[in-house]
Amino acid sequence: MDTEEKLQQTKDHWESVGIESLRDQNLRELEIARIKQAFEKYMPRMAQRLADFGCGDGYDTVEISTVAHETVGFDYSEEMLSRATSREAPRVSFRPLDLISGSIPGSFSAAVSKRFLINLGDWEIQSQSLLKIADSLEDDSVFCLLECFVDGLDQLNIYRERLQLSKLTQPFHNTYLDFKTTIKYLEKSFEVLEVNDFSTYYFLTRCVSEKLTNDDPFQHDRAMREVAELDDVLAGEGIGPQKLICLKRR
Repeated sequence: MDTEEKLQQTKDHWESVGIESLRDQNLRELEIARIKQAFEKYMPRMAQRLADFGCGDGYDTVEISTVAHETVGFDYSEEMLSRATSREAPRVSFRPLDLISGSIPGSFSAAVSKRFLINLGDWEIQSQSLLKIADSLEDDSVFCLLECFVDGLDQLNIYRERLQLSKLTQPFHNTYLDFKTTIKYLEKSFEVLEVNDFSTYYFLTRCVSEKLTNDDPFQHDRAMREVAELDDVLAGEGIGPQKLICLKRR
């Protein structure tokens, strides 16, 4: 499948009525908590303007907006934006943006992006989109980038294979990134402050829980999330595709 065809399939996917931004709500809550903690850790005060690139249905945008005086969520999906704009939150707005062909309006003192780049077809487009985001950010602004990486998926599948579980693959509409390539590119515009993964949660939910409950792998996710929040014993092991990279604009 070439890039243009994949981009069209991805667009069609996100325009589908009833499509879920993320089925795993417990992972979603973990992500939001980690992102807010990162902003509170690395920003001395509330951001004046926060951008959420690839805001989806706006749920996360509203939750994270407490770290800024004004928040703007951007997305290219009309379906997602229609859901986002139905949310009522002070100082939060949502706007259409196709980052592949368009430019980012205005400048921002903070930004977040969650599983957005993986929807952009290939590394050439992904890297150019990262550059556009960097250009929209003021000096010393904090950017929380949460994305999916091939390396972490491979590491997760090593454990799943040992437990005789089937291999997990990338969703058809995604193109996971290579971690080392991404970090090297980001360092041109940003200082890397911190890298976090969700290894404990992924190991518990995608390995332990699924081994125990083949018929319902999400059955114990809430309990597994509580365990991961209590003691993130596998932090840094790189298990699972998702990593949160905390950056400061140079």
